[in-house]
Amino acid sequence: MNTPSHAILNLVLLDRAQNHPWPVLLGSVLPDLPIFAFYGLQRWVYGQPPNKIWSEIYFQPFWQDVVAIAHSMPLALAGWAIARSQNHAGAELLCVSLLLHSLLDLPVHSEDAHRHFWPLTDYRFFSPLSYWDPRHYGQWVALAEALLVLGAMVLLWRGAAPGGRVLLAVVNGLYAVAYVRFYVLTGV
Repeated sequence: MNTPSHAILNLVLLDRAQNHPWPVLLGSVLPDLPIFAFYGLQRWVYGQPPNKIWSEIYFQPFWQDVVAIAHSMPLALAGWAIARSQNHAGAELLCVSLLLHSLLDLPVHSEDAHRHFWPLTDYRFFSPLSYWDPRHYGQWVALAEALLVLGAMVLLWRGAAPGGRVLLAVVNGLYAVAYVRFYVLTGV
């Protein structure tokens, strides 16, 4: 699932009243931050081409370990249990948001599946669906994701400040442009 989708959906599911959006937002994007850092390092520091980054380097053990830690549901649950025992509502929301991120990723990662159950096991659930890969219905999953995010944005719109509304509109516009560019114009 795309990172902005996690942010929008986590906000709708975990913080509709918008009383504590920052822990929810942080938890929704934190698992993907190492992937952004990885890509930036490989592309702009080492000058690697995108096809090599995603087909070879991403699957090296070190990077797979980093991604596994960031997407680990057992670690998110352990963090939640610790936060709960300390009666820290913000940390609880952050950990639940981390967990929700991984739960939303689980059904839409095919060949790029994460080790969501690390450190208990290295098992990967290879979904028959992909949020991006047309070989695994990516065009349909991407459309469903975009429509789901659009619906979530409608729910968030009423309570959003003007700046938040601009951000929601920009995200929605980017989804539309990306979908047309990657699936409609390429004929996939």
